[in-house]
Amino acid sequence: MKKVAFVLTLLLAFSTFAFAGQFYASNFENDAVGTSPNGWELGFEGAGNGLVVADPLDPNNQIFAHTDLAMDMARHDVGGNIWVVSDSEASDYMVEYDAYFPADFYIGVLFRYVDEETFYLFDRRIGDAPESPTFDFWRHGEGNWTNVASGSSFPAAPEQWYSFRLVIEGDTFKGYAKEKGDTTPFAAMEPFIEGSDGTIEMGKVGLYGLIYIDNMVIGETEDDLVVAPVEAKDKLAITWGALK
Repeated sequence: MKKVAFVLTLLLAFSTFAFAGQFYASNFENDAVGTSPNGWELGFEGAGNGLVVADPLDPNNQIFAHTDLAMDMARHDVGGNIWVVSDSEASDYMVEYDAYFPADFYIGVLFRYVDEETFYLFDRRIGDAPESPTFDFWRHGEGNWTNVASGSSFPAAPEQWYSFRLVIEGDTFKGYAKEKGDTTPFAAMEPFIEGSDGTIEMGKVGLYGLIYIDNMVIGETEDDLVVAPVEAKDKLAITWGALK
């Protein structure tokens, strides 16, 4: 019995060390459908409900729908909620996630989120056609929007899943994108968008507008993004964010 307890202690110590730089990871499978996911909180309390729901393309898969409002009512600048996660004192980090855009609209992910007045936005824009949008980096402060980088194309059509990586390091931001299921490592890819701004030094990760996400991991390094997949579902095995 003592031997078993010793082994468990070693495993726990190793896990804590191995994921020391991982701020959050979840596939939303351990959350109850119809509730807000564990680890998330309202960074801005407006209208709409952010809930774990069934994947629109796979009823056996659970995902996080940031809002149930229409596309033109969901963003915080017209009164929608902002849900956030991770460490408020995090400065440099990497974010990987799968995203589903229910509509061809201005939708995105926030980083270095301080409050509803102060954050950066990685934003999907409306393109010439729904299947050809562009992406921007923006800074929001004191009610004003400042464009950091604009017009980078990636064919993220509505009602499909895509995989993204954001690398936030100092005053440099990089965005990577691919179709979900593409096995090319992000580390082997070139960023499709880059921007630079050093105004906001630290803050949480959040969501903006009508976006659905899955398989989100936030960590300081490449190694911190590694999680064990669940058999046959290509999902994350454990919500490490619950341990933080």
